[in-house]
Formats: sequence, C-alpha cells, structure tokens
Amino acid sequence: MGKHKRERRKPHKDNPTGLPSIKDFEKNAEDFDDEDQDGALQRMIEQLGSPNVEDKLSGLQTLESMCTNVELALQAAKEGVARIAGPLLVDDNNLVRAASASALRNIANNGGSEACRLLLENDIMTPLAALLQRHYASWQPKPKEKGKTDDEKETFIQAITLLWTLCENDENAIKYSNEGHLISILIKCLDITSHSLDINVIAAQCMLTLSEDNPLAISELKKFEGPLLSLLKFTTDKESDLSSVTLLKTLAAGLLMNITNTEVDSSIVSCQVALTLAETLSNDHRKLLNTISSSIPVDTNSLTSESEKKLSDIKRYISAQQQALEILANLCSEDQQDASESDLDDSDPAEDDSEFVDDEMSNDKFYTSTLPIELTEVFASQKIVDKIWEKTILPAENVRQILSENPESKDVLKQVHILRCRAFLCLNNLISSLDVDGLGGVDNLYRMWVEIGKVVFKEANPNDIELLESATAAMRAALQKLVEIHADVFSQLKMIDVHVMLNGEQQCSNPNVRVNLVRILGNLALAFTSTDTANGRELVKLLSEFLLNACTTESEVWVIAETLDALMDVYTEDETNELAAQVELVDKLRLIAPILNAKIRQQKKKLGDNFLVVSTVRTNLIRFIKYKGAQLAKLK
Repeated sequence: MGKHKRERRKPHKDNPTGLPSIKDFEKNAEDFDDEDQDGALQRMIEQLGSPNVEDKLSGLQTLESMCTNVELALQAAKEGVARIAGPLLVDDNNLVRAASASALRNIANNGGSEACRLLLENDIMTPLAALLQRHYASWQPKPKEKGKTDDEKETFIQAITLLWTLCENDENAIKYSNEGHLISILIKCLDITSHSLDINVIAAQCMLTLSEDNPLAISELKKFEGPLLSLLKFTTDKESDLSSVTLLKTLAAGLLMNITNTEVDSSIVSCQVALTLAETLSNDHRKLLNTISSSIPVDTNSLTSESEKKLSDIKRYISAQQQALEILANLCSEDQQDASESDLDDSDPAEDDSEFVDDEMSNDKFYTSTLPIELTEVFASQKIVDKIWEKTILPAENVRQILSENPESKDVLKQVHILRCRAFLCLNNLISSLDVDGLGGVDNLYRMWVEIGKVVFKEANPNDIELLESATAAMRAALQKLVEIHADVFSQLKMIDVHVMLNGEQQCSNPNVRVNLVRILGNLALAFTSTDTANGRELVKLLSEFLLNACTTESEVWVIAETLDALMDVYTEDETNELAAQVELVDKLRLIAPILNAKIRQQKKKLGDNFLVVSTVRTNLIRFIKYKGAQLAKLK
C-alpha cells in the first residue's frame, strides 16, 4: 500500500522545429482587448481558408504564435480552429502541412487536457492519421541538402509531437491511434540506420505513451523486442549526440518494460533495463547546470549558439532521468486490489461481532526484498538508491537564481522540479520493495527520513502539492520500514520535532498529503510504544490525542479512515492498554464511529479508489472498540 503507479502527465516539450515567427512573437492575451482578440482570430481564420499558400502560411504562423499563450490556445480550441487548420495537415504543400502541425501542437500543448479534448471532438485525428499514413507509412528520408530545411522531417516531428500530446491528455487519442494502426509507423522510425536521432527519440516518446496498458500496441511492439534490446547497448562517438542517445536508450528501456509487464518471467529483461537506467542516472544534473550557469548572460536574454546547444543537451539529460525514475518506480510497484462498492452497503458493521483482528498487524512479516534477487543485486552493484537520492537535491541557490533570470534557461528549473518529485516517488516504491541492507542500512534510511522531513516541514512551499505529496510518500515509506524492523533510532526526537509535524498536518490543504502525514504520525506513535521511557509515553499520548481530534475536524471521510487505521495500529497490542485508558481511546472512538458512518453516507459516491480502505476501517473499528473496550474493563 502506498506505492505509486505511473499517471499520465502533460509532457514538457521544447519546440522541436526551426519554423519562424514564434520566437519574436511576444503578444500575450493581456495585450489585446476582447475586440482585438476576436478581430485577430477572425483575420487568421480567413487566411487559413484562403486558396493562396502564402495566406495559409501567414495564418498558421499567426495561430502558432498566438497559441504560445495558454488562454489564447484554449480559446482557439473552443472556437473550433481545428476544423479549419486540421485539414491543412494533408494540404498538397509540405510547408503548409508543417506549419499546420506546428500550430495545432501549440494548441494541444499549451491549452492542456481541455484543448486536447476539444481538438479530438473536432476530429483532429482523421487528418492527423491521414498525414502519417499517406506520407510516412513507408518513409525513407532523403539526405538533407546543405543550408536547406528538411520540411518533410519537420512536419513529421511536429505531427508526432501533436499525437504524443493528445495521447498523454486523452485516452480517446489512443483508441483512434489503434484504429489507424499508427504504432506500426512509429516502430519503423526507431531504426537508427534509416532515421536520425531526433526522429528516433520523438517516435519512442510517443510510442511509450501509446503502448502503456494498450494490448494492441504491445502486441506490435513485441515483434520489435530484439531491436529494442539492441538499443540498450547503443553507443556513439559523437559528443554532440550523447544526450540524445541517452534519452533514446532510456525510452527503449521504458518500451521494453511495457512489453515485459505482460509476461510472467521478465527478470532478465528487467535487469538489462535497470543497468541502462543506472547509466542514465549517473549524469550529475547539478554539475551540468552549474557549468551552463556560468555562460548565461545577465544583461541580455539571448544565449550564444554554444550555450543554447549545451542547454538543449542538459534538458535532454534531465528528460531521460525523469523517464528513468518513472520506469524504476514502476519496476517496484504492485497492483492494488480493486475495491467494490458493495463493501460500503448500508448494513450495520456493528452486526459483525467477530473478535477484532488486525490482519496487517497479526500476519507474520518477512522483511526481505519483494523484488527478484537478480534485480536487487543490480540495484546494489549500481548504487541505484544513492543515484535516486542525488536527484532529490536541488542545484545551488546561486545557480537556480541565474537560471531563473533568463527566459531561455528558466524552463530547465521546471524540469528539475519534476525530476525531484519523481525521485521522491521512486524512493517511496524502492523503500517499500527493498530490504534495509539494500537501502544502505538503518542509519542511512533514518538519515533519508530526517532529510526528507526538512524538505516537507521547512523548505517546501505549502502550495507545492506535487512536491509535498511525493516527499511525504517517501517519508512515510521510510518510517514504515524503520518501524517494521523495530529500529532503535527515534530516541533523539524531541517534543518540539513532533510539534513541527503536527503543525504541518494542520496547515496542509491537500488530502493526499494529509493522509501521508497522519500515517507518519501514527507510525511515530507506534515506534514510541516500544520505548519504555517517560518521554516516549508522553509522545504517544500527544500523537494519539492529535489523531483522535483530527478525526472530528477532518472533512474527507477517507482521511478519517486512514487516521483511524493508524490509531488501531498503535493500540493493537495489549501492552498499550494503560496508554489507551489514559487517552480515553475507546470512549472517543465510540463518539467518532457515528461521524465516520455519516460521512460515508455523504461521500460514498465520490470515494473511487478509496472504497477499500474506508470499508475495511469501518468494519474493523467496531470490532476494535468491542475488543479494546473489554481489555480496558479488566484494568478497573
């Protein structure tokens, strides 16, 4: 429980072409009044419908430039621009096809999931699929003429980037891609002997999204498993190609995992994938950023061509590392059992008078790795846990400041933020899956727990939910592991440290983060129950009273359920009876039970994936109250 599977995310992409007009176009939505926006949009639509090629190109370049702005991209999607620009994807003129793909890509990428939904409603997939089938099904690129732009190639890159964005944001795009057999076109573009690296990379990026949980795409990919394995060993002597090769190999590793996730025995491939990912993570992103920061001008927005190339390389390295962390996290994830709504029917859980048994606490636990031994050996030999931890550490503050002040470089800081969040999520899964030795020992695990705590309670912006959710997940997993092995490392914690955590839980607006925090507090209380000291007992009482009070003030029923589950974990053993009596545990739980039931009735239809925990806690609470009440009665 608590492991994270991959979620579709809006991709972060640079403009992959050199088409003109975007870079110098800096008009934002606030620069126009409503009449100007409507007038500009209408003029652009008239140009798109013109039979004149120059008019079409002018309209498409205007559309592309306008849609670098989020509001205008969404407005263009709402106005149904795709109905006019979409058919231009199959225009007779290749320049028009390229400009149309680029403009539509901007709408999808900057307009987000809503824009993608509208594009699909306006049937963008029909001309997009037709473009790929008509011009690229048996594409053999011609050698590029010196000094000329390869328009056919640029059109392909823009079209595939558009397809990738649509698939990331809307499942219907995957369905249409299957119907158009687009995966077979993409697979051909992985051939490193026929296509350039940028074609290989964009095709692999799109395929990775398209093949996730998609049996039809996976069956096509399986035919290409041998070449994918060969890509893991791909090397280059060109320093200028190193970042692209690293990204391509990482994407190939992801494609292999999409295939092998459907197979029973996949440990051999998993080990080869892990070795590739370790190589990807070996690049020190902080050192790379430190190097580029010294060449970024402070008095101008423009970068030299050499600096632009270095920055592009760094972005590719970081993209590869983001992907590597995601693949590693999935390597160590487990499928969660689906919950059934019938678990929350209107029957009274009090009717079940069987003796309380906390299955999780009563089962024997074996604190060994849940991963194949071959994979854990790769993790150990490659020091993968250490490499992941390094990705949680920010570049130096002065480097971040320099990067943030230049428009050309500040986007890389967004990449670093995503990298950091994925590193914490990856750590969460690894900590849950590896034994303590595989994590560097008790002291190293405790050190990570403390350092993550500093991020959560001192460093993170309270509104940075992505970072808080990922970091608290990793912090929760580390503490859970330490408690499971009864690690004697918590004696140095003081009351003031605990108060910092309590304040953090109270101030958090996100329920996912609150759940992680109450689980952390519950595990801390559980750890202190085994320390026979006055300080330990006082901390257990403080934490217990806080959690009991949280149950009466919390608005989300599934957060209440998680909090109650944490409390029941703390007081399962009979040795805690005296402490339970001192905090009036049973009496307070009897008051909380009807609150839980009332909120279940109110929120039952929106619980979704949280059905299981809520229904289980609802049943266990009544059993626990009955069992613990009988135990406490013996103390009187």
